[in-house]
Parts: sequence; C-alpha cells; structure tokens
Amino acid sequence: MTGVEEFESVQAAGGLAEIDPELISANPDNPRRFFNEERLDLLRTSIQEVGVLVPLIVYEDPSENGRFVLMDGERRWRCSLDLGLQQVPANIIAAPNPLDNLLRMFNIHNVREDWPLVSVALSLREVMSISSEVGEKRLSEMTGLTRSTVRRAKRLLSIPEPEIELIRNEAHLDRSKQVHREDLYLEIEAAESVLRSELPNVAAPYSRGQIIRAFAEKAEVGSLNAITDFRFVAKLAKAADDDIVDRAVVEAAAIQLITESNLSPRTVFDNVAAEGYRQQTLQRKAQVLSVELASSLHIGIAMSQALRLELESLRAAIDDALGASE
Repeated sequence: MTGVEEFESVQAAGGLAEIDPELISANPDNPRRFFNEERLDLLRTSIQEVGVLVPLIVYEDPSENGRFVLMDGERRWRCSLDLGLQQVPANIIAAPNPLDNLLRMFNIHNVREDWPLVSVALSLREVMSISSEVGEKRLSEMTGLTRSTVRRAKRLLSIPEPEIELIRNEAHLDRSKQVHREDLYLEIEAAESVLRSELPNVAAPYSRGQIIRAFAEKAEVGSLNAITDFRFVAKLAKAADDDIVDRAVVEAAAIQLITESNLSPRTVFDNVAAEGYRQQTLQRKAQVLSVELASSLHIGIAMSQALRLELESLRAAIDDALGASE
C-alpha cells in the first residue's frame, strides 16, 4: 500500500493505520532534539520483544505526497527503523501550521520526561522567531513550560553560539560524561554578569564571549570542584563591596581568574577573601556576646561557675589572639 493509499484508508477508518516507517520523516520542530543512546537500546529491546504498543502520531507531509511527518513518537520510530520493521501503528492528524506545529510539540512532550534544556531553548527560539513573542509569561502559556524553565532557556540562548554548539554535541551523552552541560553555562552566565556589573574595571577589556570561554575552559581542564564554584565570583565581588578585602586586591584576583584556566573561583576566593569573611563572622559574634554579657550584668543575674570557666578560657584565647596580632 502506498503512502497516499494508507492516508486515504486512515481517513475512512478514523485516523489509525499501519504505516511503513520509511514513509515517515522526523519533525524538524521537535523540542526533544537529542536522544540518549542507552535508553534507545532499552526501547529497541522492548520493541523487538512486544512490538510498538503505543501508536505514533503523524500528519501528511505537505511538501511530499505520500509521506508523513512525526508529531509524537520519534524514539519509537527511530527504533523501528533500526529494527527494520515493515509497519508501525500511527494516528494521522491534520497538518498544522508552523507555529501550531511547534506549540503542539511542546504541549505533547511537556508531560514526558524532561528534555535537555538546550533542546527546549532551541525550540523556544523558533517559537519567539515565528510568533514575535518574547514575554516570559506569554511564552509559558503558549508552550506549557514553567516560567522558570522559559527564563533559564532564554538565559542559555544568551551565550555565544559556539558554546551552545558544544552543549548540543554532548546532549545525547549521559550527564556523567558531559563536560559542556547546560547547568555549567547557567552558572558561568551568572558569574560573567556579576563581573560585568560589580567589577566593571575587570570585565571591560574582555567581551562577554571571551569571559564565558575562559570560564568554560576551567571545566574542560578539570580545575573545578563543582560547577557551583562559579558562585564564589559573587562572594569575591561582595568582599570588595563590604570592604572586607581591598578592591584593588579583588580586581587583581578576578583578572587572574579570567586569564588562568587552572584556577578555580573557589581557590581564588579562599586565597583572597575567605579569611576576611571568617574575621567578619568572629566580629559579629563578639558583638553579640558583648551585648549579652552587658545585659546579664545589668539584670544582676549571678554568673554560674560553668559560664565563668568558659569566659576565662575565652579571655585567654582573646589575649593570645591580640598578642599574636601586635
């Protein structure tokens, strides 16, 4: 039976047919652009044993008579091709317009397992291009994505295209094998924004792309303890704002962080600002203790022996610290 004959028989039968998977094309607007190979292997085994139990959803290809385009079921379709199946069950629906196609794909797949954020972001970019809609709330309503996901996707789209391509090239791998992950770049994007707003003298000589690339290299050479190390960039900048560390020292450290790929933000923070923060914490605790002691003396409560011993021990530690600092 030809693709046209199948389509005509489907219309008569109410939409369900057996279709040669070779007559089906992938939907170019599928937000789920990347597929994990290990999960595909599991699905192939299942289909080999029991067949395709859930019908695909397709529509007639408007550009080629007798062919169909996938709306839902790309993993099942791929596995069917790999296994050489002659027919797969499919529901045929009316062909949507480009925007409806994108939005319907979002809403069909939104209830499934999470896609890589880069898949969502690239498809969201197409939605924004076709619809001219850029508002976070409206995009959430149109696609069924949460506003938080829309926000994160737009942030990911703001990084340079070569970096997005690196993410795309690894999106099919297990997360443990990925170096260029979406969450890495979201941390990098936030750190770059902090540098540009809080330490403008440091960021000014570099383009946004240069700083993002410099920070990405830290993941590539393995100098990070965790991707959240980039949050220490904000703490480093705050140390200058709070006069915990001299601003010139912080700026020099931040420049070093950009230019030396083997340095992690956490290491730079530990070397430059960690001790200042520790002393600030001790200062606040000392202030609280002074107020509490003054309050106790004012009330006239008798001091317990245990408290007296602790205070004497504290006084000795304070004397040692003050003596060491002279």
